[in-house]
Amino acid sequence: MKENTYVSIITDLANQLASKSINEAEFKARLTEAQQEKAQLIQNLETYRSVLESDKDLMDLFNEIKNKNEVTN
Repeated sequence: MKENTYVSIITDLANQLASKSINEAEFKARLTEAQQEKAQLIQNLETYRSVLESDKDLMDLFNEIKNKNEVTN
């Protein structure tokens, strides 16, 4: 093969590798962000659950409203 052919092959492979590396880095960043958001949502859910469980009247009201919404949805 000619030198130009080798240069073209190497350039193409380098571009493919760079593109795949960028995509992988973006995927990892988005995954980390999603995991952090999930952890925050779980923490919020546990806080809400704890508040509801600490007050029977509040829990009863929550269940009443929840049941009404289930009927209308």
